[in-house]
Amino acid sequence: MSKKTILVTGGCRSGKSRYALSLSQRFKGKKIFLATAQALDEEMRERIEIHKKERGKDWTAIEEPLDPVSALKREGRREGLLIVDCLTLWICNLMMAGWDREPILKRVRELVSECQRAHCSVALITNEVGAGIVPENKLSRDFRDIAGEANQLAAQSFNEVTLMVSGVPVAVKSSTGEAAPAVDAGKSPHEFTETKKQGLYEAIYKRRDVRHFTSRVVDPAALGKILHAAHHAGSVGFMQPWNFIVIDDPETKRKVKKNFQSANSAAALNYQGDRKKLYGSLKLEGIVEAPINICVTCDSSRLGPHVLGRDTIRETDVYSVCCAIQNLWLAARAEGLAVGWLSILSREQLKRDLEIPDRVTPVAYLCVGHTENFYEKPMLETRGWESRLPLSALIYYNKWNGAPGSFSVALPD
Repeated sequence: MSKKTILVTGGCRSGKSRYALSLSQRFKGKKIFLATAQALDEEMRERIEIHKKERGKDWTAIEEPLDPVSALKREGRREGLLIVDCLTLWICNLMMAGWDREPILKRVRELVSECQRAHCSVALITNEVGAGIVPENKLSRDFRDIAGEANQLAAQSFNEVTLMVSGVPVAVKSSTGEAAPAVDAGKSPHEFTETKKQGLYEAIYKRRDVRHFTSRVVDPAALGKILHAAHHAGSVGFMQPWNFIVIDDPETKRKVKKNFQSANSAAALNYQGDRKKLYGSLKLEGIVEAPINICVTCDSSRLGPHVLGRDTIRETDVYSVCCAIQNLWLAARAEGLAVGWLSILSREQLKRDLEIPDRVTPVAYLCVGHTENFYEKPMLETRGWESRLPLSALIYYNKWNGAPGSFSVALPD
């Protein structure tokens, strides 16, 4: 994705900042949030801290209420996305500091020019002002006029302009500089809003297989929502072959841990040298530490011997349970709970320890609880066990190893 300059405008609480943050999915590289807000009172200080936490550790925050131009010159030299939040608040700060109209607009032009010169993409947030209302005092009228002209300067120069309306982004200007069409033929009328899409993708990309848990108790209501999401997974023939055994009994956990220790000792024999040493250093379970364990099972007898869609591929019942597990995992991440899938176990011993009937198969043993930190990357990637494969090498067309023809997938950066 080539660099872009994007103006995000709208009214107060219209979702401008949230939408600007979602743009990070379009651009690779460093993520910088350049804030012009001033903490003039305790409530504002608390608001700023809340926003910092919501952005997360992936973002570098810079506070510059009076001179964002210099900060942009300094920080805009690297590839990535830089968000300036916001133009109208900066203008307000300058007016409060005694600046007049022309010096302010000169600085706005410098900011716009610096946005265009930056090596990174820049999203500039601003507020729509006026809406036909004539302010009752001169200072307010001056602010309206300066802010309105500043918004026009940015909109004329930037590649894209997006107007936020009640959390919904409306494209006003496209990357070509022309007004965006009212309806994008490639878009579905059923797609989620940008805010909802951001939440879904964030849960996917920030899901981790976690082994480190705190002793903090799990909220039963949160766990109920997580299992409810799991129960809404797709299943072959609407079979719903899953059950969820929720485990909080310490003695049961100890039995499962003993099972793991035996299976893990046998698994370690498969490795030699440095690989064996690395395997031995990995923390591969959190059975006792996690307040809740969940065994997810598959009942192949549910709905009888003939289930719609399962006669030819019998394993689709297990695949259905895996869909439920993925729902559970993503819902847990959204609720701030960590999940670790423990697969180094004797299945038969687990069935005995949990008194699972012969017809039922354990599919996943999950450790669930709070964690101090979610790993930035998968633990096995960070520790050098494996690395993520390039997606482009895993996509074929029309047959195994098939090359693209008239259609090819456009992958995100």
